[in-house]
Amino acid sequence: MLTSPARAARLVHRSEPSGRDVEFRLLRHALDRSLRGRGGVVALCGAVGTGRTELLHVFSEAAADHGVRVLSAAGSPLEKDFPFGIVHQLFQSAGLDAAADAEVAHLLDDGAGAPAGEGGPRLTPRALHGLCSLVLRLAERAPLLLAVDDRQDADVQSLEFLLYLVRRTRAARVLTVLSSRETMTPPNPFFEVELARQPHHERVRLGLLPAGLVSELLHERFGADAALRLTAETHALTGGNPLLVQALLEDQEPGGARQELVVGESYRRGLMNCLHRMDPLALRLARGVAVLGRPGEPELLAELLLLAPQSLSRASYLLHSAGLFHEGGFRHPTGGGDLLAAMKPEELAALHHRAAQLLRVSGASAARVAEQLRSAEGHVRAPWAAAAGATAGLGGTLEEMLSDCDPGGPGGTDRTGGPQGAAAPAGPDGWTQGWMAAVPSQRPPRPAGPGPVLPAVAGRSVPRAVPSSGFDPVPGPAAGAGPAGAPPEPAAVVLPWAAGPAWTPAPPAEEPVRIECVPWLPGTEAESAEAAARRELKAVRYLFWHGRVAEGTAALERFQAGQPAGAEPTGLRELRSWLGYWFRSLFPQPGPAAGTGTTDGLAVLGGLLAGLPAEESVLKAERILRDGRLGGGSVESLTSALTVLVYADRADRAARWCEPIAARTAAANCSSTWHALFSALRAEVALRQGDLRTAEEAARAAFARIRPEGWGVAVGYPLSTMISVRTALGRHEDAARYLALAVPAETFQTPAGLHYLYARGGHLLAVGRPEEALADFRACGELMARWDVDHLPGLVPWRVGAARAELALGRKGQAVALADRQLAAIGAAGHSRVRGMALRARAAAGEPAERTGLLERAVSALEDAGDSAQLAAALGELSATHRVQGELGLARSAERRARPGGLPSARPGGPRPLPAEPPADRPADRAVDLAGDRGPGRPAGPPEEGADRLSDAERRVAGLAAHGLTNREIARKLYITVSTVEQHLTRVYRKLGVRRRVDLRYSPYLGGELAG
Repeated sequence: MLTSPARAARLVHRSEPSGRDVEFRLLRHALDRSLRGRGGVVALCGAVGTGRTELLHVFSEAAADHGVRVLSAAGSPLEKDFPFGIVHQLFQSAGLDAAADAEVAHLLDDGAGAPAGEGGPRLTPRALHGLCSLVLRLAERAPLLLAVDDRQDADVQSLEFLLYLVRRTRAARVLTVLSSRETMTPPNPFFEVELARQPHHERVRLGLLPAGLVSELLHERFGADAALRLTAETHALTGGNPLLVQALLEDQEPGGARQELVVGESYRRGLMNCLHRMDPLALRLARGVAVLGRPGEPELLAELLLLAPQSLSRASYLLHSAGLFHEGGFRHPTGGGDLLAAMKPEELAALHHRAAQLLRVSGASAARVAEQLRSAEGHVRAPWAAAAGATAGLGGTLEEMLSDCDPGGPGGTDRTGGPQGAAAPAGPDGWTQGWMAAVPSQRPPRPAGPGPVLPAVAGRSVPRAVPSSGFDPVPGPAAGAGPAGAPPEPAAVVLPWAAGPAWTPAPPAEEPVRIECVPWLPGTEAESAEAAARRELKAVRYLFWHGRVAEGTAALERFQAGQPAGAEPTGLRELRSWLGYWFRSLFPQPGPAAGTGTTDGLAVLGGLLAGLPAEESVLKAERILRDGRLGGGSVESLTSALTVLVYADRADRAARWCEPIAARTAAANCSSTWHALFSALRAEVALRQGDLRTAEEAARAAFARIRPEGWGVAVGYPLSTMISVRTALGRHEDAARYLALAVPAETFQTPAGLHYLYARGGHLLAVGRPEEALADFRACGELMARWDVDHLPGLVPWRVGAARAELALGRKGQAVALADRQLAAIGAAGHSRVRGMALRARAAAGEPAERTGLLERAVSALEDAGDSAQLAAALGELSATHRVQGELGLARSAERRARPGGLPSARPGGPRPLPAEPPADRPADRAVDLAGDRGPGRPAGPPEEGADRLSDAERRVAGLAAHGLTNREIARKLYITVSTVEQHLTRVYRKLGVRRRVDLRYSPYLGGELAG
């Protein structure tokens, strides 16, 4: 046995892992010091595939062969939430005698009585001291090596024990080696900081193998000649990643002269292994690069993947540091294809569609855009590529895109001889059809003749919007027409418009609009300047509504340049207000404006976004709602006024106005577009009031009135409501189906994009992907800061979502800071709903002693806000907190209030109590039908009538199961058998109508048993 320092030099004369002799020697020196009574801790880190696990295993075996007692453990993502998992593994591997084993079990069972934190129960100081003393006693008998692999996936409680231990082993014969994979952000920053502060701490990083070491491996395997020929190619394909090097060597046939490398199954499998073990955001970036098919486009990738620049940079670093990427792309072409092949078809198709949209907007060649559409074809019916000349972003199906676009690439010419994209090919009637893809850089002279006209480039027609049902093709060649099948040579083009009143941003569903390029013909009847101006401004609004921002901006600039000096045509101010709301980064508004006529509501909404006090905005908005009449431009004013109430965090007041406005709508016989807009707003109001059933019904009604392609950039509003409802009900597969639907890239330049990102972040957080959820929440924050609206948490309370995500990642300090910043930002009054949500997040992240007070304040705020879903959750958390503190009477009282019958009665026009499930009798394999009666997903069965009469025993078991405890842990906690636990859970599932353990967290019948 190695008990004297004199024998330390004899340690480990076996072979080290290939290429890791330097790192191996560092570990040997650390162990040498510990044998002399100078304990240490080594943080062994490296990228995925760099051999950390192999090095730790070989070193542990070598130490064990020389008399060192080895205690080993390994973290796992599947066991990260199991308290004391690493601690159990360490002592189970120690080969303890029966007495020591019983001592460990006693300390872990009886010592886990400290109040539960976010990560579960904590060890008491007595238990920590007892376990540490046991380790020190073992070290007196023989030197110890504590080897923990994949500590980034260790449970919080075990990390707490390890930190306690290393502080007390500085003068003991104990070496602790903690291996971890490099990640986007430290899973537990407090642990990392405290560990690095220890004076006996040492960090060893495993890098990639240099070309010289790769050559040595090839020499050992294939001989000197093959090593000379293949080293450069091997290093280029693997980047020196040991796992990939070994996999590539396995692909080569044994024996024989080797002229070139074979990239086979082992290499491809090794690459996929590395990619899927990386951080989710790094994997997301790799998929984005694979979809685009080429490296080095960071801005496009950031837009495609909705990643913040710093997240993109860090994810790129991880991929390069692991040797998987080189200069922004895969080292071998098969990497991207294999990665995409492993994705779900609907997710892959949605990514390809989004890439096509972004590429078109960025001016990429038609062939490249069409390639993306071809890759997605057949997977998802994309509303943005629905028909030739459709106005929703891409302008056609794959075949029509291929035929409509110029194959000549940038700088080429179309078949009519004009600038690329200026005209599309002739349609069957001999007239050009397509989208307006080019903007003239200079204004040509207007022709002589009456009536205002829009300028156009010679050889080019300007689109107009007409209802397809009323389209009447211009017959035959007219005066001035060119050859048959080609457009005439107009000097200028008028822009007729036939798409409803001024406030209508999108055509109603029964009148789908397409773009037609119509030539101006001599002798066309003149119209007044005012009428022409109105039509041109409608065209501008139409382009922006459908995400054609560059074209809309150019059209607006042309219109303004054509106006007399000092003149402001009717409708231009209204358009600016409208653009200031939808595209705030492009058209910033200086502050509140005293709008008149149709812009009253828009002016108040703009003022709220610009910093007008919320209460003042609410009073002005309610005056508009009270006095406004339906019809014409007043509809936009009324919808804007309702939006003011929602964003001012007064959804309770907005709910009161929904019924009166709905009644006035029915009496006034309003258009389908108004009904759709009002339904989308009503869905958002119901969602913020916790009325999930009404929210879903209203969102479906919105899609029934206007098809998804007609919603343009605003599609994010009703989609986000559907996603949030399904997430709140625990129907995550349904939510994922809605997320798979393509949305225009320009949506994320609008408030609708904020709603969509926030809803997606909530879904990702609910399905256990907090890193990606955090990226979405922070993207909301970045956009709100860029648009100068971060003072308005009622838009989306992104800090609350980010705090929940940080909490799920085990970073309580960041979660507390985010919740505190949100509370500080809203002040002492107003914003009751956001305040209640922030207080809930603060309570979950805070210390147990302050949790009761925080939750009581949250309950009070949410009662004022009228959000029954958030209120039920807060009451459930309060009940659970009382129960942990032994206050059973208070716990039962909060529990009763959390049930549907115990919530405050709905206000007039307000929400109903939180439903257990929406009405659903639809099959799970049904495709998403936004406008129909059936939706995706299969709900759990309905609860029995006795669901609200669970026995106390059933309720206790269900509550613990909802917290994630196993049946054995529940049995131990309640002093019953595992069989009894299983019987209770069977009855609970039947009574509540749920199928899975996770569904218990969403049951309103367990409010008092749930926390977090």
